[in-house]
Amino acid sequence: MAQYKRRLRKGFRWYYKVSYNGRVHFSKCIYLSKVEAKKAEAELLSELEDQERHPNRDMTIQLFDLMNERLDYIKANNSEKHYSESQRYLKAFYRYIGNIVVQDITKADINRFLVGVATAQKQKKDKKGKPIKTTNYPVNALLRVIKALFYYAIETYELNMRNPCKGIDFYPIEKRMKYIPRDEELTALLLLCDEEQKFLVEFLLGTGARIGEAIALKGEDVGDDYVVLYTRKSQGGNRIPRKVPKPDCLGGKTFQADERVFSRWVDKPRFLKRKVKKLKGHIWGWHSLRHRYASLLSKEGKPLFEIMKLLGHSNLSTTQIYLQLL
Repeated sequence: MAQYKRRLRKGFRWYYKVSYNGRVHFSKCIYLSKVEAKKAEAELLSELEDQERHPNRDMTIQLFDLMNERLDYIKANNSEKHYSESQRYLKAFYRYIGNIVVQDITKADINRFLVGVATAQKQKKDKKGKPIKTTNYPVNALLRVIKALFYYAIETYELNMRNPCKGIDFYPIEKRMKYIPRDEELTALLLLCDEEQKFLVEFLLGTGARIGEAIALKGEDVGDDYVVLYTRKSQGGNRIPRKVPKPDCLGGKTFQADERVFSRWVDKPRFLKRKVKKLKGHIWGWHSLRHRYASLLSKEGKPLFEIMKLLGHSNLSTTQIYLQLL
């Protein structure tokens, strides 16, 4: 590792000579001073060391191969629903962009794709040719899936690239206040349910559980005066437990430790939507029961922090969204 001076027609110029891993590297004789040559030599050494630490950084990856690898990862670590949705969104992106090198995909490419999807959403019509009111939720879901794909590639293969989704804003959506069913609506609903369906609805009313948490409940999660619910804060994250008071609907019922409490269903039950439509009133879903539970706790005077813990939220701002006047 040294710098040398050489006389040229245009005057003295400097160059460096460095040996790294048995290979000698020379620079062109272009530097005006020894200091410049030394600085350039240090930059080369840093680059060579970086390449040795990250041998995959300069590799090229085709989009098709990356997508399949990412989907395999999601299938092994996430729910079937998350896998099928990711597969659908990535296929749409692949049809638009083609099987090109991942490093060649630009922010402009992704922006054009999202604009096309958003425009198509607004142009949707029903069978009679009337415009269908749509939202930007599918567009934002696409952006999340594509962004996660690139972060996966960068982290897994240590690619020397910037995520092309960075800086792309989510599309605006119209947020509406969640409808909370009234007592008489719930009474009418329960009359339409069989015993198992009624049991599930009453459990959600009494615990504020997410529907997925209820379906996953096992006998070992039911205590004398409490129920343990498990949820994931993020897709693929760890299951985090929380305790809630045992609801009245579980009184007198016993289960084996590994027995599922709601064994009739393995995925989100669909009966609620059909029965709510029969009532010919407001349309609401499973999550409305969770909002009702939170609002009732607030009406009873429960502290906001306690409500947050019972709902399994990470911050108070999320809990405040749930609280409404009944």
